[in-house]
Amino acid sequence: MVVRKFTLVLSTMLALLVVAAACGSDPTATPVPPTATPTAAMVEKTLEEKLYDEALATNNGEISWVFPTRAAQAEQVIAVFEADYPGLTVIHTQKSTSEVTEGLLLEHQAGKITADVADPGRDRRLLDRGVFSDSSDIFADLGIAEGAIYADGLATLYVPLAHGVMYNTDRVKGDDIPQTYEDLLDPMWKDDLVLEDRLKGFIYLTDLEEYGGRYENLWPEDQVADFLSKLAAQEPKILHGNTAVSNDVASGESAISPDVNVASIGTAISQGHPVELAPVTPNAIEQWLVGAVAGGPNPPGGRLFLRWLLSVDGGIPVRVEVQPGTSLDVDSGDPIAIRADNLGLKIGYTGIEMADHFTRLQIKYREILGIPTS
Repeated sequence: MVVRKFTLVLSTMLALLVVAAACGSDPTATPVPPTATPTAAMVEKTLEEKLYDEALATNNGEISWVFPTRAAQAEQVIAVFEADYPGLTVIHTQKSTSEVTEGLLLEHQAGKITADVADPGRDRRLLDRGVFSDSSDIFADLGIAEGAIYADGLATLYVPLAHGVMYNTDRVKGDDIPQTYEDLLDPMWKDDLVLEDRLKGFIYLTDLEEYGGRYENLWPEDQVADFLSKLAAQEPKILHGNTAVSNDVASGESAISPDVNVASIGTAISQGHPVELAPVTPNAIEQWLVGAVAGGPNPPGGRLFLRWLLSVDGGIPVRVEVQPGTSLDVDSGDPIAIRADNLGLKIGYTGIEMADHFTRLQIKYREILGIPTS
């Protein structure tokens, strides 16, 4: 028994020595099992990919877009989206903001929503009643500016519709180009200014107590009123509509407009008119919102379309081509965005609380300028 145990131990030791010697003399590394290559199923899909898959499987891939955008412009935008996402179809219905608001309120009450992407309006009614879904993940994914997000992620700006000072480049040159709002009060511009009668640029420029100081580059109400009182002494021409004001400056009838939305300025520039955006700042944002509707025919499709519309890598360049002045992101190539950046314009975002003050401020500011309020 002892001999057998000794023989077994000796055999084991000799075997270990042989293995050790073999390992020491062979320079070849011990093979390592290959790491398994991740399969497609193991790769986490992006938000965009998930929404696309779900949109294709919902409502036969059809998405409803109810929005104030003109049909001719919407068609160009939709064509590119559908090419980017084969199998999806967008149906556009053109309605004014007020029509969208009232229609969605009625549909929500009836429990039958027909829109997937829409304009939530200028007040909180649709946002407060749960008509729109939380798109915070989309806005975060795209890096949307905090000041451009409304109602805790339910909506954002479709267009950051800033207002600016527009001048005729044939009539206003060199040192005469206004650099500040005070420059617009120079006696040389008396009877040579034109204003849009709704005064949206100055209304949105007004800071409100409800904002709680969360928006930069806005003026106190008294400061706006004081400036408009001085501007009234310049006896500006009053016209209705940004297009009318833009055409008036482009034609040279008036040298300068202290308040035109940048989309109108961008359109005039793209059409080759002798106009430019002045470096007068700050510049307030007029609210034109967009959001994904909760409970629509194709919720994932609505969210995907919303994401694409707001993406610099997706819909924004298309929208800029259709309507210059659509984006303030220089990466979009928008001529107004590039000008605003070069001029160092200070943009003032605004809150949904303005809806409670808009009419009051409009009446007040019109009265200051002698514009009929009835």
